[in-house]
Amino acid sequence: MIYAALRNTGASSLEKSMSTPLRLGVCLLTFFMATGVLADVPMPVSFSSVLELKARKPDLVTRYGSAPSQTAALWMPPLRTRGPVPVIFLVHGGCWLSDYSADHIYPLAAKLAADGYAVWVPEYRRVGEPGGGWPGSAADMTLALDALAELDNPRLALSRTVVMGHSAGGHLGLWLAARDPALVRPPVRIVAAIGLAAITDLKAYSRGGNSCEAVTRSFMGSSAEEDPRAYEQASPSSLETQVPVRLLRGAADGIVGPEQVTAMRRASTMEVPNVGHFDWVHPQTQAYDRVVDAVFDVLSISIQPMPQPPPGPQQP
Repeated sequence: MIYAALRNTGASSLEKSMSTPLRLGVCLLTFFMATGVLADVPMPVSFSSVLELKARKPDLVTRYGSAPSQTAALWMPPLRTRGPVPVIFLVHGGCWLSDYSADHIYPLAAKLAADGYAVWVPEYRRVGEPGGGWPGSAADMTLALDALAELDNPRLALSRTVVMGHSAGGHLGLWLAARDPALVRPPVRIVAAIGLAAITDLKAYSRGGNSCEAVTRSFMGSSAEEDPRAYEQASPSSLETQVPVRLLRGAADGIVGPEQVTAMRRASTMEVPNVGHFDWVHPQTQAYDRVVDAVFDVLSISIQPMPQPPPGPQQP
């Protein structure tokens, strides 16, 4: 059946003049090109183009609370991947609004899993549903992380967990990574955090006029002037993060400005030309290559040997 599908791509015209292995290779290449698997989608992409993507179903869906949105999904890499494998705790964005669910980030999760990582995607209470907003949405991050610790799967290297989030999900992910490591339930250990077009300074973001910036007050339940302490507690830029932080932003992003990157003074940052806000969660764009590079880089840092103190004087 697969070979018949490949023939329908038009590759069969070369069959008679090629050996069987070469013929099959050409068929596969033609098939992947026809279906867009190998094609780089022009950037920047729209949110609607992200919604059009398909993804395989998760390997596990579970609940971590009683609210309808307190669920999490797990994608595992292929069985041929040697394990245990690092875990990506992937938080979706959507201006913290209940209008936008985790579904749109499933294609990214599935692609990261295909590339060798386990991916844990929490849904969470958002603005527009009971308990959504600050601090409920953040509390759901901690509950979802605890639920990850309860998974009994020897293929998961829970001690090598990278928190990664996009946009408003980047805000929540960076906030989670800034918590006291002593509060993280073993065997989970957060080794790094990655923000994709992440919101890091809520006070500055609330002053903007785009549709996402306008939601900040609803998310926080007050203005920055009314409750400056809450804004400070909720902003990753105001918190001390004890793990490496990598921030990626596209120069063509009209939703999260460059000031959100510069607000995180101790983070490693990268601004990529011609990349828009949604390219980071579209795995068929070149921006995806930067995402997997960032994951590889922060994991490489996490396994470097700790510097050892100089040897003391030898005893006689």
